Amino acid sequence: MTSTNTPKTFPLNLPEGDADLLLDELQTRLREGRRLAAEVGQILAEIESRGVRGLFGHNSIAVFYEHVARVPRAEAQKVTRRALALNSRRARDGTSTQPVAPLTGVAAATGALAEAGIDRIVTVMRKLPEHVAANVRLDEEKNLVDLASVARPRDVTMAGTDLLARLDPDGSSTEDPTPKRERSEFWLRQKRTGRWDMRGNLDPETGARLTALLVPRAYPASGVEADSRTPAERRGDAFTEIVELAESGPDIPLPRQAPQQATEEPRATDPAKKPAPRPKATQARSQGYPSPHRSDGGVRDGSAPERSQNVAQRRPTRWWARLSRQRSENATQPQKPLTA
Repeated sequence: MTSTNTPKTFPLNLPEGDADLLLDELQTRLREGRRLAAEVGQILAEIESRGVRGLFGHNSIAVFYEHVARVPRAEAQKVTRRALALNSRRARDGTSTQPVAPLTGVAAATGALAEAGIDRIVTVMRKLPEHVAANVRLDEEKNLVDLASVARPRDVTMAGTDLLARLDPDGSSTEDPTPKRERSEFWLRQKRTGRWDMRGNLDPETGARLTALLVPRAYPASGVEADSRTPAERRGDAFTEIVELAESGPDIPLPRQAPQQATEEPRATDPAKKPAPRPKATQARSQGYPSPHRSDGGVRDGSAPERSQNVAQRRPTRWWARLSRQRSENATQPQKPLTA
C-alpha cells in the first residue's frame, strides 16, 4: 500500500540533516532583526530631536511608540529609553545631547548585540562616576561591548559589577546623610474622554486628614433600600462633596475672568423681584443619591461658575469647620472602621 503522508517542507526550503546550515541561518536572521531594531531606535531619536508633540501631537516619545507599534506601555518605555541612550539627539535650543553609550550604539547598528546585553551596558555606563576620564570610559565600554557580543547578559552584569567596584569602590552616592523630608505629590491629568485621572503620594498626616474627611461620607446612603454604588463610587461621590465644600470657602481665590467682564459695571437689581435662592453646596450630589449626612435630600442647583461667583458675596464659615461640624441626629451612621 502506498502511503499518502507527504513530508513537511521546511519553510525556508533548507536541506535536512545539515545542523551547521540551520545554525548559520538562525544567526543571520537574529543579526538582521537586531540591526533593524537599532535602526528603529535611530528613527525614534530623530523624532525626539524634532519634537514628537509638534510632529504627531503626543506628549512623549514613549506614548507615540506605544500607539504606533501597538505594544504595552512598559515595552514602549524600554525601547525608547534604549534608543535615547544609544543615539545622539538635538535639544530645542540647538545643543547636542551625547549618547550614554556611543560605542554600544555603533555595535548595535551592526546587529551584533542583543537587547538585554545593551540594557546592561547602558546601566553600567550610567553608574560610572563623573571623575572617570573620557578615554577610560571608552576603553571600559569597548570591553563590555566585546563581551556582550559573545557572552550572555548575566556575564555582562558580572563584568559591570567588577568594573564599578574597581573604578568607584566607595560608591558615587552624594546623598545628604541627614534624613530628607518626603513631600506630598499629586498628579492630575485629563484623558481624551474628558474624565480626569488622579494619582498621589501623601505624607502620613495629610493622608490621615483626608481619610477622616472621606470615610464618613463614603458610607452607604441612609434612607435608601439598596445602594447600588460600589465602594469606589461612594468614595468618588464623597470626594466630590469635599471639593464642593472647599470651593465655597472664603479663602479659595476666585477664578480669573476676562478683561471685559472685569470692567463691566454691575447691573441694578430689580426691587420688585426677589433674588432666586442661592444653591447650597451641601445638597445632594449627582446620580440621584442623597447624602447620608444631610436631612434636606434636595438636588443641587446651579452650575460651578455660578457658585464661584457667589463666593465674593457671602462669607460663610471656614470650609474646614463646615466639614468637621457635628452631624444632625436624624442621620446617624453605623460605627465603622476608618478605612476608605
